[in-house]
Amino acid sequence: MGAISDYVKIVTTLLGIAYPILFQVVARLDEKYSSNLIVELFDEEKVKIYFKVFLISSLLSFLLWSLEIPSFINIEGFNFLINNSAAILVILNTCLLVISFFLFVNKILIYYTPSKFINYLIRNHNRSDINLTHFKALSDVFIHSIKKQNITNSTRISRFFYDSFKTERVNSKDKPVVYPDSYYTLVYNSIEELAIFKTQRNPSLEYRTSGGVWLLGEMEGAEISDTTYACLWRNILLAVKYENDDLIIYHWEHCHQYFWTSFKNIRAEYDEEFNISNTEQLEKVKSQKERFLEFHYALGGLLLYKKRYTCLGKIFTYTTSEPPKYELLPETMQEIFSRYDHFRDPLEFKFPWMSSKYPFRGLIGVNSSRVIKKWICHYMALLFLRQYTIVPYLIYMKPLEFPSLPKTQGEKKRWIEGLDFFKRLLNESLSNSDLIKSTDLDFITEEWCSKYGKLYPITYLEQLKDKFEDEYSDGEVNTPLAAEKIQEFYDTTAKILENVIDSYSELNRDDELVKDYNKWFVNGQKMIQNRDPFTQTPEAHHLNYDSILGSLLAENIKVGIDSTFQMSFTKSYLLKPQNIFKAIDKLNIIEDYLILNPGINIEYYISFHRIEFLTVDNYRGIKIINLPQSMANRNSIFLIRKIDLPSIISVDIESKIDVKYSPERISKKYNIFASVIDLNNASEEIRNENSQEITTDELRKYVLLNIFHSTEIRWKKNIDLIELIEYSEYRQMGLENELEDVVLR
Repeated sequence: MGAISDYVKIVTTLLGIAYPILFQVVARLDEKYSSNLIVELFDEEKVKIYFKVFLISSLLSFLLWSLEIPSFINIEGFNFLINNSAAILVILNTCLLVISFFLFVNKILIYYTPSKFINYLIRNHNRSDINLTHFKALSDVFIHSIKKQNITNSTRISRFFYDSFKTERVNSKDKPVVYPDSYYTLVYNSIEELAIFKTQRNPSLEYRTSGGVWLLGEMEGAEISDTTYACLWRNILLAVKYENDDLIIYHWEHCHQYFWTSFKNIRAEYDEEFNISNTEQLEKVKSQKERFLEFHYALGGLLLYKKRYTCLGKIFTYTTSEPPKYELLPETMQEIFSRYDHFRDPLEFKFPWMSSKYPFRGLIGVNSSRVIKKWICHYMALLFLRQYTIVPYLIYMKPLEFPSLPKTQGEKKRWIEGLDFFKRLLNESLSNSDLIKSTDLDFITEEWCSKYGKLYPITYLEQLKDKFEDEYSDGEVNTPLAAEKIQEFYDTTAKILENVIDSYSELNRDDELVKDYNKWFVNGQKMIQNRDPFTQTPEAHHLNYDSILGSLLAENIKVGIDSTFQMSFTKSYLLKPQNIFKAIDKLNIIEDYLILNPGINIEYYISFHRIEFLTVDNYRGIKIINLPQSMANRNSIFLIRKIDLPSIISVDIESKIDVKYSPERISKKYNIFASVIDLNNASEEIRNENSQEITTDELRKYVLLNIFHSTEIRWKKNIDLIELIEYSEYRQMGLENELEDVVLR
């Protein structure tokens, strides 16, 4: 009993110590690191759980021992163990409790010693940290060390984070790098803590976090994901919020270096046929560079909006080479106006939701995107003024050279339309004395420009606009027509006209009428059309430019053929729909007759009126020829003998047309010819014929479209062509006929 009492004292002593320790550890851990996650991590430690389990099991073993329960079994050779099992259990549990207590104390010392705790978390993260629990705990320790200005701990952890971010980039090879959310949260929270301090600062940490070293890397050239760009933008907004320009400068410094080390120029490679074989790779690198620069032009707009003029002045002069090279800033006016047009985006093709991609703090609502674009464009106007500061040191450097217009007329027009707004932004910049002074652009005056033989910015823009307008007008007239566009007009026209003529093939008799007939003609069409759709680089996308004239002539052919029915019929009856086919029965026509249908819906008669023996193409053995629907013969069908069918002839063109217009035959089946004549290069005779109310100068901006075709329709004289018309009480069509009125002759 005396020996066991010593164990009881040990357990009771540990029991008295354990729970106060537990409560103090939890309370002080929360106070020490300001992290609920670390408290939860400590609660989940196995050694703590084991200590509590052994403490409880020791108490239970004391209870069992104190009951002095006699043994129920006897096993020879084991009776000593059986009879003293309760005491042995007490001793064993007490020993395990003491061991777990020392392990527990050691774990507490690890948690309370930051240097040991940091190493402990790193080891566990490297061993297995699928849920990133230890990484998040390290993030909390890191944030706490920043708050407490513990440079030793923050530097140690930052090296670990640097390697962790690098590992993610290596694992994301050949695809955009998307870090776990915990990584992005770490960077954001770190910058927020660093941004608060403006006196006791940690430059190395500021450079790694706000500079983007962790997120971008240094020289790996990994592809940046949209998620990472969004995080970088949030970090910039944070620095602007706390008006900590140094954090922005760190970002600019690192990205300046990152641009020329990571986006290396790739040379084009050629195959045996001298075609570029690595086009996809070249386009990918170009796209990545454009996205990176776009981000930093948006950053310039944000700084201008927030009036961080001094910060703008610093990034305008930042360089790491001599002679100076400014990687994130334009070198030519061509770049400036191309970027300006890119961001102005009047039709919102490129940035339908600018406020989502590059939000400005404080701007909300439906107009926020428009305002953001305005400030980025304003930054482009400021960069325009910066061009005056560039001193050329190479023969090809011409910072104030006029830009060239893009190739298409549409882009040219868009550039011209954007110059007035650019001029307004430029005037705003010049009139903002604080901005001009902070960015060292206050030397740009009319006197200075006159002295050094440069155009004053406003004069520069005015002359540039005149130049652009002259080039645009010249392009309207002199841009060559594209052969493929003309051929497309020919092909589409031929297809439309062949289809419409083919649709009357069953109406056309097999043998051509050569005597005793009446004839009518449907002739070709011409029209004057703006030449822009027929150029290689049109100003806009033009719908139906290749089909409008062919469709017009096709409709004329349909109307022309259908109109000849009205000029050739001998009798006409206005009947109720249910009597139409009864009238055919009454006429008792035989199989040498045909039913011509240019106007009624046969399927409606089949399904609604339920006419017996009626199909889409036959009625009681009489063939039905369904012709194209016609306004001229709407609601009509015609009865005609097969021998009285008309001749529909495609007539050849006259020789004088061939000489004057030099048309091309566009159909192998029919005599269809066409031409596209550039009125800028046409003969005076053709221009005069088509001038109408258009001046000669304006006429040069057009093309003359011609379709030369003549459809001749011949009907026999004195034929029996009977028209049956649907009567409707909603249409005023005359007096209704009765069935008794219907006769064949």
